[in-house]
Amino acid sequence: MLTALALCVNAQQRFTANTESATVYLKGAELTHAATATLKGGSYEILIDGVSPVIEVSSLKVKANGVLISAVEFSNDFMTPRDESARMKKLKDSLEIYSQQLKDAENDLDVQTHLLKMITDATANNMSGKDKVVPIADINANMELYLAKASPLQKKIDSDNKIIEKLRAAIERVELQIKQDEVKNKQKTGLLRLSISVPEKTTTKFTITYFTNNASWAPCYDINIPSMEKNISLQAKAQVRQTTGLDWDNVKLTLSNATPNRYGVAPILSTWFLDFVRYGRISHASTSNVAVLSKTASADAVNVTESAEVSYDAPIFMDEYVEVEEQDVHVNYAITLPYNIPGNGKSQLIDLKSYQIKSEYHYYTAPRVTEETFLIAVLSDHEKLNLLPGYATVSYNNTFVGKTFIQPNSTEKEFRLTLTTEPRIAVKREKRNEFCSTKSVGNTSTITQSYQITVKNNQTKSANVTIKDQYPVSTNKDIEVKVVEIKPDATIKNSETGIITWDAVVGPGETKTFVITYSVKHPKDRNISL
Repeated sequence: MLTALALCVNAQQRFTANTESATVYLKGAELTHAATATLKGGSYEILIDGVSPVIEVSSLKVKANGVLISAVEFSNDFMTPRDESARMKKLKDSLEIYSQQLKDAENDLDVQTHLLKMITDATANNMSGKDKVVPIADINANMELYLAKASPLQKKIDSDNKIIEKLRAAIERVELQIKQDEVKNKQKTGLLRLSISVPEKTTTKFTITYFTNNASWAPCYDINIPSMEKNISLQAKAQVRQTTGLDWDNVKLTLSNATPNRYGVAPILSTWFLDFVRYGRISHASTSNVAVLSKTASADAVNVTESAEVSYDAPIFMDEYVEVEEQDVHVNYAITLPYNIPGNGKSQLIDLKSYQIKSEYHYYTAPRVTEETFLIAVLSDHEKLNLLPGYATVSYNNTFVGKTFIQPNSTEKEFRLTLTTEPRIAVKREKRNEFCSTKSVGNTSTITQSYQITVKNNQTKSANVTIKDQYPVSTNKDIEVKVVEIKPDATIKNSETGIITWDAVVGPGETKTFVITYSVKHPKDRNISL
């Protein structure tokens, strides 16, 4: 029954489509294939294979000049064995060669070991003497024979053992690589069944396009700070991966920040009813937060493998081969070099554009949250760069110093980028207990809190440091907050948020202090949390 079915399928004209281009979105991709076919006149069915087995069928489009396509049916072909990719063939050929070399080395080791045993046993028998004394001349002759034969055999045995050890390690690596490169659903391929009408015999090109969810790309960046007096160098990159069941060989690659698989339905607001909370307890969270920069790669960092297979005799900068196409609602990066993207799901790291960005640097600390000091870069004209949110590695004069996250979609006027921490600018926030008190008068209590922030610059040059602290803000008429002292005067004092900002220049080896004191008056019979 299976043989008859296979013969029935093979009896139809069958053509293979090659992947020509891929537009990869942040989630999903649009693939374009082409298949050239010479067709006879008449109406009949043909089969086209070589497409992904995981596609959005509703997005499938097939076109051909001089051919009427009346129906297109997509299915998965489990019957026809799939051709292995060139990469997989190369790996399996390597495995076969290593395995044969290992077998030869093990056979040679057995022979050399047997020969050494033979010469050892023979020499031992000649030297035994049995019931008579072995002459000195015979002893010397046996020793010379053993030395002449046994020493080369032992060297060959040692060499064989080293070769066997290396071959076993190589085989293990190749086997692991084959296992990693194996594609899910490798046993099936996408198959198109076309009902066509052809007026007369013709040779035509079928163009096939469709959307698949099994591909994606993510932006990432390399940031290098040559010095505090120079602009930032930023290299935009892309991590591209796909598990479409196909290896993309020499495809025209375009990366897009569009999201075609999102539903474009605008939200509608309904009435928001507000009432008192009758039960439950309100949790008071911290009113400020700072993301602390890790100096080591986080567990969420993406594991990036080798880049796509593009090599040249001389250094080539990808800027020359990447065209930025700004559309109405999205940006495309069209890469003019053909790329190979294997379908094993491993990230392929691709350089996109490099930028020199005008930057101003300063240090920032918010010791109420953490007493670390951060190096901040304020970037100018970042809107022109079409940056997307993504992780970035940070280097100072080409030396790795940490990781950060680029969030260019902020509503802030300036684009501030946290680069690294600076331990040489020491910060300490301490409570001034002698200025703190709790006093009760009548039905009210007044709590006074006072803090001192100490900043010491242990660098050999001056540092521009921004220090932020805060006092609580009341949302209840029965709670009255007063700022008693801010010393020195704050550069910015935001009464709506309670955040105060000092911008200070701290000289080399200099120590500066900053003080904030505030009081909170409230009904004595009501508790508050400070």
